[in-house]
Amino acid sequence: MSSTPHVQPIYLTLQQAAAEGYAAYSTLRKYITDGRLPAVKVGSRVKVLRADLEALAVAVRPATFEEIEAAAERLAASAPPLNDAQVRRLSTIFGGAA
Repeated sequence: MSSTPHVQPIYLTLQQAAAEGYAAYSTLRKYITDGRLPAVKVGSRVKVLRADLEALAVAVRPATFEEIEAAAERLAASAPPLNDAQVRRLSTIFGGAA
């Protein structure tokens, strides 16, 4: 019988997370209040998972044209079909010919 070791989730206090540079203490509290960062309370301490902090990270470099175009194509593919009036309106907004 094979057994995989159980890995405990790594929780950090907000003070520890701030000290490690994830964000300022007050920013972390705001993220929790806004629902952007899940948290648990252990005694009087609020703790967050390191993985949830890592998930807040965003790319530093701007997206390339190809990445933006691919994202727009994905959105368009998942959008409901437009009626003629909507097509004309969008064409006017974006400066194309109707």
